[in-house]
Amino acid sequence: MKKELLIIAHRIPYPPDKGDKIRTYNMVRYLAERYRITVACMIDDADDLKYVPELEKIVAKVHYHFRSSKAMKLHALLSLCTGRSFTQQCFYSQALQKQIDDYLGQHQEAAVLCFCSSSAEYLYRSRHKMADLKNRILLNDLIDVDSEKWGQYAEQKTGFMKWIYQREAHLLLPYELRIAADFDCSFLVTEEEKKVLAAHGEVGKVEALSNGVDLEYFSPDKVDKEKHPTALHKLVFSGAMDYWPNVEGAVWFAEKIFPLVKVSCPDAVFCIAGRNPTDEVLALKKISGVEVTGTVPDMRDHLATATICVVPLLIARGIQNKVLEAMAMEKPVIATTGAATGTKAIDGKELIIADKEQQMANEIVALLTDPERQREMGRMARAYVEREHSWESHLQRLVEIIEKQN
Repeated sequence: MKKELLIIAHRIPYPPDKGDKIRTYNMVRYLAERYRITVACMIDDADDLKYVPELEKIVAKVHYHFRSSKAMKLHALLSLCTGRSFTQQCFYSQALQKQIDDYLGQHQEAAVLCFCSSSAEYLYRSRHKMADLKNRILLNDLIDVDSEKWGQYAEQKTGFMKWIYQREAHLLLPYELRIAADFDCSFLVTEEEKKVLAAHGEVGKVEALSNGVDLEYFSPDKVDKEKHPTALHKLVFSGAMDYWPNVEGAVWFAEKIFPLVKVSCPDAVFCIAGRNPTDEVLALKKISGVEVTGTVPDMRDHLATATICVVPLLIARGIQNKVLEAMAMEKPVIATTGAATGTKAIDGKELIIADKEQQMANEIVALLTDPERQREMGRMARAYVEREHSWESHLQRLVEIIEKQN
C-alpha cells in the first residue's frame, strides 16, 4: 500500500498554465506515482472549479475552498487589522483548515508538503499542535523569497502602494525564516534565492530545488509545422498578462526596444501571447507590428512561430518557466539578467542575456539576420534543458528526503 502524503497548495495545482501551478502540478504528478496523495487547496478563479475532477484523476482526494477575486481583495484589506501579511490572510480559510485537520487526525503517519509560505499557516493554526506534528515529515516549497519580491515591488511604487508592499515584505521575511527553522526541509528554486534568504537568517534546512520542463510536451516535434511555421522576423513574449512583472516587461519592450528593432527590420512583429491582458497591454496594439493574443489554446503553437523568444523582465524571481519552455521548443531566447537567473545556460551560445535597451535591440537584429545562428542556438537550447531541466531528475530529491526521514 502506498504511503500517505498531504499536499497543501495556495492554488489548485491544475491546469499547469502559469508559473507556480506548473511547478506544483509537476510535483503532484510525480509524487502521485509513488504515494497516495490528498490535495488541499484554495481556488481563487471560478474557471478553475471545473478542473477539480481532472485533478482527482491524478490524486486520491481533493479538498478545496473557493474564494472569489473580490473576496480576496477584501481579505487583503482585512489583513491590515490582523497584523498578518495579506499573503497569509488571503489564502487562509477556516473551512479548509477543518478539512485539513480532519485528515491529519485520521492519518497519523502522513507526510505533509506545503506550497508557498501561505500554506504553512494551515499547520501553524491547526488544532493539532506543531509539536504533535513533528512525527510527520514536514516539507515546504517556498519557491521564491517572496519578501524580497515585495520589497522590489515597493521600490517601483510611491505613496500608499509603496507602504503596502513594504509592509508585506516586512511581515513575510520573519515568517519565511520561521518556516525554514520549523520544517524538516524547505525548498527554493535556485541557489541565488537561497543566498537571498541566508542574508537574513539560518538556512541549514533549506535546499535549492530547480524547475524542470515537460520535455515531451514542449517539443518542436509536437507541433504541426505546416500550420505553424517559423516566421521570418517574429518576436514572442509569453506569459500571464495580468501579472505585473509581465505587464511591465511587455510595455518596456514594446515602447522602448521594439521601435529600435524596427529601424533595421521594418517587418518585425512583436507578439504578446498570454491570458488576461490588462488594458495597459491591450493598448500596445496601437504600435505598428505589435500583436496581443489574449488566452491561447496551446502556447506551443505561438512558440513554434517565433523567430526569437524574448523575456524582457525588469523584476524576476527564481527560474522563469517561459525561458525553459521556449528553449525546449528549440527557440533562441534573449532575456534580461533577472529572467535568466537560475539557469546554467551559456550566454551567447544557449541563450543571450541583454539588459540595456539598445543592447537588446542590437542582439535581436543580429540574430534575426542570421538564420543559421538561430537554428544552432535553438538546437543548443534544447540540448541544455534536456541535460539540466528534466522534472524527474530534480523531483527524485523529494522522494529521497521523505524516505530518508521515514
